[in-house]
Amino acid sequence: MPDNSQVKKRLYTLQLLRGLAAVLVVLAHCDLIFNQNYGKDFFFKIFNFGGSGVDFFFVLSGFIIVYIHKYEIGHSSQLFPFLFKRFARIYPIYWVFLILKMSASFIFSYNPESTERNFIEIIKAFTLFPQDRNILSSSFLGVSWTLSYEILFYLIFALFIGFSSRIAYPIVSIWFLGVLANFVGIMPLPKDSLILNFVFSSYNIEFALGCLAAYLFAKYQIKWGMALISVGAFLYTLSAINYYHQIVSISQVITFGIPSMLLLLGFAYIENVKNLQIPRLLVYIGDASYSIYLAHGFAINNISKVVQKIYPNITENIFLLNSFGLVISCISIMFGCLVFSLIEKPLIISFKPKKIANA
Repeated sequence: MPDNSQVKKRLYTLQLLRGLAAVLVVLAHCDLIFNQNYGKDFFFKIFNFGGSGVDFFFVLSGFIIVYIHKYEIGHSSQLFPFLFKRFARIYPIYWVFLILKMSASFIFSYNPESTERNFIEIIKAFTLFPQDRNILSSSFLGVSWTLSYEILFYLIFALFIGFSSRIAYPIVSIWFLGVLANFVGIMPLPKDSLILNFVFSSYNIEFALGCLAAYLFAKYQIKWGMALISVGAFLYTLSAINYYHQIVSISQVITFGIPSMLLLLGFAYIENVKNLQIPRLLVYIGDASYSIYLAHGFAINNISKVVQKIYPNITENIFLLNSFGLVISCISIMFGCLVFSLIEKPLIISFKPKKIANA
């Protein structure tokens, strides 16, 4: 059995960063939905780089899984508790919003295509089996493509728990070499092979960056966390500028993944040596980030459609339209927080045995 007494304290600064990433995604998607529903930009697209919050979430997932579960590696008895805990964290609240989205599409007939999906596509949506993102956006939950990568990462990490190092390490190493080979172009994959491109996607590198950050954090006790934060913030800012102007053509896995890793390491080091007091509200938003992530698109889309019917001239006043965008972004965040408190937390408790600690 793993020695759970070795597990470190909860890092509240990471929850702060998780909440910030969720807010960035909300603002980026507000522009996307405004373009779809109104044919207008939201705040001149200045928040579009907020989609990088997804890159941060991937890096954070790698960090958190290793940070919490590193002592379970090699202990096959912990395989089922690990998988049950991870899957209970992802699926129940996801199913709630998936059913809500499908029901709304059917009742209100937003898009005829949204109700014309076959049984296999529906099963894929419920299991988070990877499928075309256009299908997900039109008929299911557009953000669910990222959850498919989360599930893949959990299954990869589960190999380290369920199997001996002689089996797990060679398998994972070969897989990751394939990911790197695809990333640098040594092993180009057929563009029409969705599964191969999913399994060997460059997004998996961001999970690896998070795992590396957790390893470094556990292995080395350094005192220059602020330097890491400064460099990470500087590089993230440069990457945001490059996102708009395309000064250099580099994958977001690098431009946002590496700065995310540095920020995570920096804040983790600082909190580990200092008694930081993070405001409860910011920690709460971080705790609610998954519900916010799932709920915000539904809230923004439906509120904007209702307002468009009530006041169709809203697009004629740019100031009013942008102010309205900020308001519904805030409403969508509050809606996600409400969902977290009233639905997600009770679901997690009901789906998990009490003996399995919360992550």
